[in-house]
Amino acid sequence: MVVFMIIVAYVIIGFLEIVPLVKMHKKKELVLYCSIFSISLVISILLGFGVEIPSPAKYIEKVVLMVIGKK
Repeated sequence: MVVFMIIVAYVIIGFLEIVPLVKMHKKKELVLYCSIFSISLVISILLGFGVEIPSPAKYIEKVVLMVIGKK
């Protein structure tokens, strides 16, 4: 039931956000939006099924420390 509600919410939000982008012929924005939208949909469905998603904080911290040169 939770997954069904997630999908319905994403369909409504997608319709409200994607249709104007298509009408305005904004292809770059549409590709970016659909990419991020699809990733968030998959993550939301996985969370709806109870799958534990690891936090990306550790990986982001490692990248930032590597960029600034600290250990």
